[in-house]
Amino acid sequence: MPTSRLTVVPVLLVVALAGSLHAAPDACRARASALGDAKAIAAVRGAIARQCPCASFDGSSKAKGHSRFVKCANAVIDDAADGTPLLGTFTLRRQCRSEVRKIYATAACGDAAPRVMCCAAKPTSGKKKASAENAAQCVDSSNGHVVRHACHASPFAVDACSFNATNDCVTLVVQETVDVPSQAKPANTPGSPAVVVTNTKLLTQFGGGSFSLNNARYTRHRLAGAAEPPDAILILVPGFEGGAGDFKILAENVLARAQAEGFVLEVWAFDRRTNQLEDTVGLDIAEEFSSPEIALDWLYGGELGLTLHPLLVSGPNRRGIFYDPQADVPFIASWTNLVFSRDIDAVVEVARTVARNQNVFLGGHSAGTGFTARYAATDFNLTGVGPADPGYAKLRGLVLLEGGGGSTGGAPLTADTLDRIEAKFDGGLYGAVRDNAPRCVDGVTPCTIATEAVDCGVEVPPKCTLPTTAYAIVPGLLNPRILSAGELTALQAVLDPDGGENLVRVDQGGTGNNAVAKVPDLASLAALPRATADGGLGEFIDDDGIVASIASFVATSIGAPEPVVGGLQTWQDITEGPMPPAVVPDNGPPPTTLPGTRWGREKEVTRLDRLIGNFYKGRTNFTDLYYPNAGPSVTTVSGGCAGSVCSVGNVGAACTTDGQCSQAVDLDSTALSVGRGRRDIENLTQAANVDIPVIAFGGTNGLATVPGAYRPFGTSIGVCTAPSCNGTPRVVDASSPNPAFPTFGGVAGGYEIVMAEGFAHIDVVTAEDDANNPIPTALVAFLKRNAQ
Repeated sequence: MPTSRLTVVPVLLVVALAGSLHAAPDACRARASALGDAKAIAAVRGAIARQCPCASFDGSSKAKGHSRFVKCANAVIDDAADGTPLLGTFTLRRQCRSEVRKIYATAACGDAAPRVMCCAAKPTSGKKKASAENAAQCVDSSNGHVVRHACHASPFAVDACSFNATNDCVTLVVQETVDVPSQAKPANTPGSPAVVVTNTKLLTQFGGGSFSLNNARYTRHRLAGAAEPPDAILILVPGFEGGAGDFKILAENVLARAQAEGFVLEVWAFDRRTNQLEDTVGLDIAEEFSSPEIALDWLYGGELGLTLHPLLVSGPNRRGIFYDPQADVPFIASWTNLVFSRDIDAVVEVARTVARNQNVFLGGHSAGTGFTARYAATDFNLTGVGPADPGYAKLRGLVLLEGGGGSTGGAPLTADTLDRIEAKFDGGLYGAVRDNAPRCVDGVTPCTIATEAVDCGVEVPPKCTLPTTAYAIVPGLLNPRILSAGELTALQAVLDPDGGENLVRVDQGGTGNNAVAKVPDLASLAALPRATADGGLGEFIDDDGIVASIASFVATSIGAPEPVVGGLQTWQDITEGPMPPAVVPDNGPPPTTLPGTRWGREKEVTRLDRLIGNFYKGRTNFTDLYYPNAGPSVTTVSGGCAGSVCSVGNVGAACTTDGQCSQAVDLDSTALSVGRGRRDIENLTQAANVDIPVIAFGGTNGLATVPGAYRPFGTSIGVCTAPSCNGTPRVVDASSPNPAFPTFGGVAGGYEIVMAEGFAHIDVVTAEDDANNPIPTALVAFLKRNAQ
């Protein structure tokens, strides 16, 4: 950064002036006090939200009027500024007291006639104003000199109004997380019949043994303000290690676009039942007070030897709980794909009661497209008696985002494969996960594949199940404690994005006493450069970073590294000027063969300053710490090749490697559910009957880089019979003009494919809604066209 020169003022005068200024206290949020004041203001606002919740001041009486609300808020402000720490922790400098008071003096709280924060601007003069007004009066002036926006998402001007050229709303959308009971009650699961919880970690997290994990969870994104029945609801399922927070930006984008087109839309972001195992009560307190320090203590304070934070003492009075991947949560082995389909069904059924004319759509991102496709192909009549109850019949359409969904293709399942699936489901996998050792179907008897005929000879079926982890781990790269660090860093980035060091690398009371050095699960983070909060997030998830080069499922186009300042890697967000040419290369022309390589000009399309909210906002987050591994693997059999012939899995087939013998249920479980009568394990019998429209999106710098990635699903499902379709096949010509770019049925065939040039894997759900992004426009058009 260039330095300015003083050419007129004498040096002695400069020195004298500097000394004078140094003696005076900083103004609020100025100079050296800027960050400390910002953190104090945020914390005081958290305390006010606790003690003076706006919703409690509804104007129904004098005690609940606006003046009493302001009085309540001012009392908290004065307490924070009196020289003693508020809640034993936070102190507000007196220079900031008036600024915080203004926030509450102008708030839309405590009025008998509900008011809204009205954000106004005079475009010609650039003047802006925010005030609490009746919503009916918050409209543009008749002469066009003043534009006004009724911003319902927050009653506070600093949160509701953007203060940009038009002073429009920061967001039109609010969110809430909801749990509903699921009909799925898998074996060994807390809340299922006869299950008694003995694990002390579970008992501590849930406050005793009388809790159930047989719930479906979703985060509802809707337009703020008076609720009205939505014209449609889109339910979205996240992908590998993804949480419902993945869809926050996409929801905000498509809800705003739909509203502008006169279409009321809601997005319900699904969280797998594993999300309930995430012990987030301390992180919720950290969010409440915008305090990454509380988050650090909650997550890693034990290893760092920290004194438990006063707000954690007065809350749960403990630190966060993490589960090991074996004995702590072996019941995840019982959480099969059918269990998750039934959980999704619980959310679909609720949505059908809310949406106009039961206009419910289901979609997913990445591996979430597999959950979506399986739901559509499932017969929820598990008795085998009477008519089918297919998932697709409850939906108006499917949305696939950067994932192929699945296929009914593949070699028929052998008797050996079916036996091993049954052995897993009936207890073998639960025991193998719990003990981290091979087990027969009783879940107790030790065994090996080579000696299973003897070891498991009295069992039915006499098969040995090998151990696996309850939840997914990427060794040396991703585990629950690393994923949790993203939430902490995102909280830091709200107020200290690119100045101080990422808190997980900051020493706490002694040299080397930092989370990365002291927490074994974080050790791999030491390989990344020391960085600011933004720099740390950027190095981890940017599509050009080290981690994304290994784990492409995290790749997001969020800008580029900036110079190292004070030993810390800083970050250039996409809003901070042109990108360096090196991060937006041209990957060449479209491929013509499958599987298809990356192509086209890369783009930087996701704002990091906006993405950080996805990590922690509300009762959900960006990641699934305990993404299920064992349960979904029940219908997958790892093969064994003996010589040149498969001995396990696809028995009898020729082979040169074990992997060539592996088999799995994809979208057709007929051999298992009908042939073996095991509809309780999986009941995927309806794929060929799926007759609803489908739209799919791929990123040319992602994982579904060419339209041809969606051909297998298109050839596995039935002809579209929706009003928008005319009988055109889903796949018109699989090889024309070439396999990478087949001819699909489009709108007429109910099979639309949209490619976003230059988008990385995560960008399809996080990119800005601008000229680079074809997804919101096409998605809203699809939803409108197929709502009834």
